[in-house]
Amino acid sequence: MTETTTALLVLAAQKGDASAFSALCEGHYQGSYRFAFKLCQCEQDAADLTQEVWSKVAKDIRVLLEPSAFKAWLFRAVYRRFIDLTRRRQKERLVAEPPQQQCGDTAKVERHLDLLALIAQLPDVERHSVYLFYLEELPIADIAKVLDTPPGTIKSRLHSARQKLSQWAQDERGSEHESRAAN
Repeated sequence: MTETTTALLVLAAQKGDASAFSALCEGHYQGSYRFAFKLCQCEQDAADLTQEVWSKVAKDIRVLLEPSAFKAWLFRAVYRRFIDLTRRRQKERLVAEPPQQQCGDTAKVERHLDLLALIAQLPDVERHSVYLFYLEELPIADIAKVLDTPPGTIKSRLHSARQKLSQWAQDERGSEHESRAAN
């Protein structure tokens, strides 16, 4: 969905057009779910988080002053809800005996050489920036809004992530080459 189409749908939804809101949902729900899943690394948590965010979007769409910024606004809402969820779980873990196992622990299963597996190994702040830039194709200015971080920091995180990914890919290729040579 183009930014112009999105902006027009937002304007219509702000005036109460339910079909425009449905079209927004159809055009952006999957992207917001994918982002939530990349953050949570658990299908159920991502589904719950996405549903909560879209409920909030339905209530708060009228306060969005810049309709062309809808996607960044939506992704920022997903990110903020994820941060809230993470903080709540950390508090619960401190109180609970014994510590509860998280859904995301299953993400540590078998690692292999593919770009998504390498991205998953990045520190959270770099992984989130890479995901939004390359997979969701958000501009750096929008990523800065989503993550509430200066654009220069986003550029720095992307640069650092590219270097790590390049090095890891070379290391993987080197170890694969060595194992083939040994056989």
